[in-house]
Parts: sequence; structure tokens; C-alpha cells
Amino acid sequence: MPCQWMSRGRTQTKMAESTANIADGNVSCGSANSEVETWKDIRRYNLRMMRKQVRYIVLLMALIEALRVGPIELVYAGKHGYPAPAEDDFGIAYTMGGFLSWLYVCLFMIIWIPFFNWWVVKLFPDTPEDPSNPSTGMKFLCFVKKLNMVLLPISIGINLITYACYLGHTFIYVDSRPHGSKTLPKNTRKNWAVRAFMLLGIAISTSVGYGSFQILAEMDLAHVKTLEYAIIVVPFQINFGIFFGSVMQWKMEKRIARKQALLAARVEEGVADEKAALVEV
Repeated sequence: MPCQWMSRGRTQTKMAESTANIADGNVSCGSANSEVETWKDIRRYNLRMMRKQVRYIVLLMALIEALRVGPIELVYAGKHGYPAPAEDDFGIAYTMGGFLSWLYVCLFMIIWIPFFNWWVVKLFPDTPEDPSNPSTGMKFLCFVKKLNMVLLPISIGINLITYACYLGHTFIYVDSRPHGSKTLPKNTRKNWAVRAFMLLGIAISTSVGYGSFQILAEMDLAHVKTLEYAIIVVPFQINFGIFFGSVMQWKMEKRIARKQALLAARVEEGVADEKAALVEV
């Protein structure tokens, strides 16, 4: 027959483990939907997805620049008889498109010269293309280019919409919630304070970033097109502002937890003093 103090010890241990799980946010009632998802996990996931959308937009805009100018013309701009860069050939997308075009040309030459150049050129000699009567291959290439110039902007718009959805989700769910729950949180003073922190961080990052780009443009060190600034730089600044607001939220919760711990310690000290006084009586 087990001793009574052993069963009491096991009960206390289970209670302590349950309390620790609740404090850590790992509440489980037998199903995955009842687990608590902290705001840090929500914010981390949203920021990761928002950064991914910005990277996709940069890549798609770089492909548009490479198709507009041409990968070979972009790599050899102003060299080997190719035209020099035009007035609008600058910015983030143009630079990234030049880097992607350089990689493409390098890979193409590494594969073309040892495997195809020595026999394709002999079997199919290069003949000048007649602009008035283009070949079937040239017509197909023009059709693919026009199709890509339509599909790529549509893809950029889809990424912007996805980014806006994650941004709205970030401002809505600023507190812990049950995993998978779509219930809107309560608009408490703390939640509005967190949203204000994120808005403050976004305001700081966008203002500092705008001033920095203006100084760089005036010194002729870096130029960014207006469209690129709106759909690349501004989302990046928003991401940084949300991160800055998250740091402020973490510090606020840490300060509140410290105050609560000090208050609990004072209460325990008062209870201990009362017990000591009763024992002395």
C-alpha cells in the first residue's frame, strides 16, 4: 500500500509541472487546437513571410529589367560594341538584374562553348535576321517575352497583396492566442499600446530611411526609382519598424513581469512576517 506522503508528493509535482507549462504558454488539453501560440511566434512567422515577399518582388523586378534590356546587353553595356546604359538604367532592380544576367551569361558560356559551339556553328552558320520576315524561333521568343512582361507584373501584384495580408495579420494579433484560432483579440489598452509601438517604429524607420536616400541621391552616391522605393524600400522599412516595435513590446512585458515578481516577493515576505509573529505569540 503506497504511503500517503508519496501520493501527496506526486500530486504536488504534477501541479508544479502544470503551473510551469501554463507560465511557458504550453497549455494543452488533449488537442493541438488548444495549444497557446505566443505573440513572438506569430510575429516571427509574419516577419519571415513578409521578408520572403520582398525578396520575391526584387527577383521579379530584376527579371523584368533583364527582359527589357536583354541579358547580354545588360552585362556588356558600353563594351564590345553594345550600347551604353540609358538614363533610366539604374536602381535596385537594374543592379540585381545585371547580377542575374551575369550569372546566366557565365553559365551559358560554360555549357555552350565546350558542348555546342564547335559543331552547331558549323552545321548552322550564323545568318543575319531579316526584320521584315522574322523566323519562327524569333517569333516564339518575342511571344514569350511579351507574355513574361505581362505575367511578371501580375506576380508582383500578388506578392504585394500577400504582403499586405501578413501586415494586417501582424497588427491584429498582437497578443497570445490559441493555436489556429481566428477569433479577434480584445482591444485592451495593452494591445493598443503594442500597435502604437509598431507604428512608432515604422514612422522612425521610414523617416530615417527617406532622409538617408535623399542625402545619398543629392551626393550622387545612390539613386532609387520611385516605383522601386514604393514597393521594395518601403516594405523593408516597415519590416524593420515592426521589429523595432516588437523589441519595445518585449521590453515592456519584461518590465511588467519584473514588477509583478517584486510585488509577489513583497507579499510573500509580508505573509512570512505575519506567520513569524503568530509563531512568537
